[in-house]
Amino acid sequence: MELLNGKLLSQNILDDISQEVADIKRKGGKTPRLDMILVGDNFGSIKYVQMKEKAARDIGIESVIHRMDNSVNTLDIVNLIDSLDKDLNVDGYMVQLPLPENINTNLVLDAIDPRKDVDGLSPVNLGKLFQKDSSAIVPATPLGIIKLLEEYNIKIFGKHVVILGASTIVGIPLEAMLLEKNATVTICNIHTVDIEEIAQQADILISATGKPLLVKKGFLKLGVVVVDVGSSKHPETGKIVGDVDWDSVQGIPSYITPVPGGVGPMTIASLMLNLMTCYKKNDKRFRNI
Repeated sequence: MELLNGKLLSQNILDDISQEVADIKRKGGKTPRLDMILVGDNFGSIKYVQMKEKAARDIGIESVIHRMDNSVNTLDIVNLIDSLDKDLNVDGYMVQLPLPENINTNLVLDAIDPRKDVDGLSPVNLGKLFQKDSSAIVPATPLGIIKLLEEYNIKIFGKHVVILGASTIVGIPLEAMLLEKNATVTICNIHTVDIEEIAQQADILISATGKPLLVKKGFLKLGVVVVDVGSSKHPETGKIVGDVDWDSVQGIPSYITPVPGGVGPMTIASLMLNLMTCYKKNDKRFRNI
C-alpha cells in the first residue's frame, strides 16, 4: 500500500511557482496578487484562508484578505466582488465557502468574473468544464486530485471511478474532468442506495463526503486506488481524520492518500496554479516581460 504524497508534490509545484514569480519580479513585472473574501467566524474557513495566505506569501505572491462579519448580506458581498472585478491590481480572487446560511451562495458565485475566478466555481467556468473547453479555470481540489494521480502514473483511461459526494466544489467538476480522460464515472450522493456495493466496483475510489471514517474495508476491492478528500475531527479523539477509516482498510488499497498530507496541500498548490493562469491571461504587462 503506497501513499499518494500530496505534501511532497504540492511543495514541488509551489517551488516552481516561486521561481516563476521571482523571474517576473526580476524582469520588472507586476507581482501577482490573490484576494480572498472571508465571511463570518467559521473556524475551518478562517484556518483555510490563513493557510492559503501563508502559501501565497511564501512563494512571493501578494495576498489580501477581505474580512466581513456575519451581519453582511448577499448584496454586500456582491458589491465587494464588483470592486475586485474592476481593480486592475487584483489578478484573481476567491470567496471562502461555506458562506453563512443567510447568504445566497449561488448569487455570490454568479457575480464572480470568470477571468479572475481562481477557485473555478463561477457558472461560466463550470459550464466550460463540462463543455470540454480548455479555457475553463478548473476548481482547485479536483485539479489537485488529477495532478496527484498523474504524478504516480495511475491510469485513469478506461477505469471505473466511483466518487462519493456530489458537491459542486469537488464531486461534480471532478466527474467532468475524469470523463474528459475517458474514465467510467459513477457519482454517489446522500440518497444513493447500496453505496457500499457500488464502491466495491471502483478501480479508483474518491471520497468527498465530509463524514469521518465512513469508508471501511467493506467498501474496497483489493488493489483499489483510494483518494480521501475528507478532513474532519475524529468523534472521540478530536484528531483530524478523513472519510476513510485508516485502521480498517490497511493492506487493501494499492495507493491511498493520507489525511492530513494528501489532497489538502494539493488544493492550495492548485489554487496558486490557477492564480498564475489568471495573471497570465489578464495582465497585459506580463506579455511584455
